[in-house]
Amino acid sequence: MGILGSLSKYLAIAILISTYKSLPGAYFVRFYARVIDNLVIPLIFGKNTKTIQQLQNDKYGCFAYAELSTYASLFECDFYMHKSNSTYFEELDVSRTDLMTKIFQKLFLTSKRYPYVPVANVFTTFIKEIKPFQTYKVRSCILCWDEKWLYVISRFLTKNGSQLAALSITKYVLKDGRKTIPPQTALEICGLYNEDVQKVSEQNMQVLSQQCGFHKTSPLEELKHEYNRI
Repeated sequence: MGILGSLSKYLAIAILISTYKSLPGAYFVRFYARVIDNLVIPLIFGKNTKTIQQLQNDKYGCFAYAELSTYASLFECDFYMHKSNSTYFEELDVSRTDLMTKIFQKLFLTSKRYPYVPVANVFTTFIKEIKPFQTYKVRSCILCWDEKWLYVISRFLTKNGSQLAALSITKYVLKDGRKTIPPQTALEICGLYNEDVQKVSEQNMQVLSQQCGFHKTSPLEELKHEYNRI
C-alpha cells in the first residue's frame, strides 16, 4: 500500500502539472502576464520600448503576428478525446491579448484616458482535431479594418506550423474611455499606418466580406497573410 500510495501521489502531481492550464486561476495568470509584460512594465521602466521601435521600423509592422506555443492538456479534451471546442477561446484570449497590447502598445502607454479593445464578435471554424498532449501554435495578427471595426485572424497550427487545425476571426472595436477610435487613427498614433498597409487591409477586407461566409471559409484558410513575428 505504501508503494501504491506513493505512485498514486506522484501520478496525481504529474497530472496536475501537465494540466496546469485547467487549474483554478491559471487563466487569469496567463492573461494578465501578457498585460503586465507589455503594458505595466513599460509604464515603470520606459515607454519607448523595443516592441514599438521594432514595429515602427517595419513597413508592415501593423500586421506582425504574436505566437503562442502550447499543447492540449488532458483536462482540455472532451469525450471524443480531442481538444474541446470551448477551450480554443481561452487560447484566443491569451494570444489576442498579447497581440493587441503589442501592436497598440504606444496607444495604451500614451493615452491620458483608459483605452481598451472589447470583442464584438468571434467566428471560429474547426478543421483538424488536436489530440491529447499534441503541441500546437496559435498565431494571431491583424487581418484588416474599416472605419470602425478591426479584424484579427488567429490560426491554430499543428505539425510545427504546417497544418491548419482551426481558424478564427475576431471583430474588435477600439475605445478610449467612451470614445470610439477608428482603427486608422489608432495605427497613426502608433506610427504604423501607411498607404501600403491600407492596400493590404482593403484586399483582405474584400476576401473577408465578399468571398467568405459561414459555409465557405476556404479563401481565408488559403490566404497568404504572414509578416514578421513580434
